[in-house]
Amino acid sequence: MIARELISTTIPVLHPSDTGVEALRLMNELHLTQLPLVVDNKYMVLLDEDALLDLNNPDITLASIENDGFKPAIPEQAHIFEALKLFNEFKLAVLPVVSKENDYLGSVTKETLIGALAQFNGVKEVGGLLALDLDPRDYSLSEIARIAESNDISILSVQTLTDPATGRLEVLLKTNRMELQSLVATFERFNYQIKYLISESPEEDAVKKNYDLLMNYISM
Repeated sequence: MIARELISTTIPVLHPSDTGVEALRLMNELHLTQLPLVVDNKYMVLLDEDALLDLNNPDITLASIENDGFKPAIPEQAHIFEALKLFNEFKLAVLPVVSKENDYLGSVTKETLIGALAQFNGVKEVGGLLALDLDPRDYSLSEIARIAESNDISILSVQTLTDPATGRLEVLLKTNRMELQSLVATFERFNYQIKYLISESPEEDAVKKNYDLLMNYISM
């Protein structure tokens, strides 16, 4: 999934003729802390609510305001993971998407990004989660997949995280099955260390419920 596919059509842009007051009002209505300033369809800068609140005269036009040149953006062909990286690195409310010529194509919102990541990682699919704790040198996705398949279990997604304190690797497996005890036993037989297990029940799909609650909160 690429950035162009994540563009939200509901995010307006700011223009040089807009005033600080108008920009703040628009941000308040949309529950956003940032909006892009666009001139002749070219992305210029990402304006922040705090900077506008600090203006001595918020009635002046945006063209009259000195900005800090903060201009995070993502190319339209960039992968969804690059968008996630930028959102986290710059604590963004929106992320502008641009063409090779710096034409403004639209913006990605947190809600859109989280929704896409949930689909990408199989979060909304029913199934349990199993985390392995291992030395990075022992990580073999092909072997992990083979062990899962031997238990008639499919791995829907794999996420890895390195503990900076220990150097150990956490490998999180999202599966298509709710009952994972047989898989746990097989991994242990192959000397894998189980870090934690989260099994879902048909009545209480916990991961999906938590995802839905998060999306409802973001939409408030």
